[in-house]
Amino acid sequence: MTQGTSGGAVRPGRFMGWLHRLFDSDMFQLRDIVHIFFPLLLDQFFIQFIGMVSTALVSSIGQEAMAAVNMVGTISYLVTAIFYSIGMGGGVIIAQAKGHGDKEQLHRAVGQTTTLCFCTALVTSVALFIGAEPLVKAIYPRAEPKLTEYAVEYVRLSTLSMIPYSIFHAIFTAFRSVGDSRSSLVLTVFINVAHLLLSILFINVCKLGVTGSGLSYIVARVFGLVVAIVWLAGRRDDMHLQMKHFTHLSRDIVLPEVRLAIPFAVEQMLFHGGMLFVQRYLSMWGDTPAMATMAIAANAVANSCFTLAYSTLNAVTAITSTVCGQCIGAGKIDLCKRYCRSMVKAGRLVGLVTAAVMLPLSPLLLKMHNPNPDAVGMIYQMLLVALLPLPLWSDAFVTPTMLRSAGDANYTTVISLTGMFFGRMVLGYFLTIVLNMGPLGIWLSQLFEWLYRIVFMEHRFRSDKWQKYIRQPDEPETAQG
Repeated sequence: MTQGTSGGAVRPGRFMGWLHRLFDSDMFQLRDIVHIFFPLLLDQFFIQFIGMVSTALVSSIGQEAMAAVNMVGTISYLVTAIFYSIGMGGGVIIAQAKGHGDKEQLHRAVGQTTTLCFCTALVTSVALFIGAEPLVKAIYPRAEPKLTEYAVEYVRLSTLSMIPYSIFHAIFTAFRSVGDSRSSLVLTVFINVAHLLLSILFINVCKLGVTGSGLSYIVARVFGLVVAIVWLAGRRDDMHLQMKHFTHLSRDIVLPEVRLAIPFAVEQMLFHGGMLFVQRYLSMWGDTPAMATMAIAANAVANSCFTLAYSTLNAVTAITSTVCGQCIGAGKIDLCKRYCRSMVKAGRLVGLVTAAVMLPLSPLLLKMHNPNPDAVGMIYQMLLVALLPLPLWSDAFVTPTMLRSAGDANYTTVISLTGMFFGRMVLGYFLTIVLNMGPLGIWLSQLFEWLYRIVFMEHRFRSDKWQKYIRQPDEPETAQG
């Protein structure tokens, strides 16, 4: 079974042989990994590509609108970070239940994760909607009045869209966690095609500007919510749920989810809070508010282009969570460790290919965004700094994904936050403001953050201390340290 070949078959070439050695086991074969990975790849590519096109549509409104959307994107992540964290914790429980073969546990985990995601998104979205204006003015005190006006309007519209999106995200994560990447791909296609078409309608046809961009998110996410519920309700397999799975919350599901979610939520909120500091650095850079606006817009264009590269790498971390989570649920810890190493190696290759493809495409991607001519050189520098070391990305992010799948959330959070603090915040300020490197300084500091993560995550993996956080299926939650 471990060879992945049948009698009389022609032995695959060296590359295929290498892939079989990486991925064939008694739980998964190479074909299983491929069937999970490629829908995930298309899923992530579709998300990032549509997001990039939407950003390009916003850039047609003007530099101020582009800067405002980028500013608000960071603020909005503070809301999504909370229910994303609940979804991440639920995804771990769902994957482990799938690996253990416990259908009832799986059903309850899916239903309760969806309910928790909705409740947290509702509370945080209302709070952010009310406090949008003072928050924007506090973070960007030097912003031009038009930029502030755009940002406040956009943050309120995008915040409203988070409420339906929280339910969509929970269902989407559930399908991905059980390895049903086909369903997650279908949901992605529906919601993102809707978002693209609505963006064209509201921004280009109706000329609603920033308001149109925000409305496209609200309508698309309501549509995505309906499609996700209908898709889930039509299942008659392992994902066939009843109403009681959504309405009844139980300690054995909620407590493990919260235990996993809280460190990740803190990490994500502080991380995006750190990104707000980064945005503040850019708003302080230059001699005039116009230069600061140009820097923020240039950083937004570079981020938009780079998200396309992230699509392939996010697919690697997504499949790592699914495969390693199911291995842990089945009690196969050594196999989980082996797959972690395999995903890191495969991720290096994916990063190398992605960089080789993205570098020659950069001029075309920039042309789509119609950037300020004075900022083009700056954007190219940022993309080079990000793309050239891309093969290192999997070493920095795949291993912590596996650690979280095992329940070792606290350590990964501490390392992520300290790396962000010393890298993007401290070193970023020094390079951006003190050395006057502008946005390029932020992207250079990101490389330090990657290297920092690699060193400490590798140390944790080798120590095997993460294994003490693995909870056996019948073990009570109170036994966890």
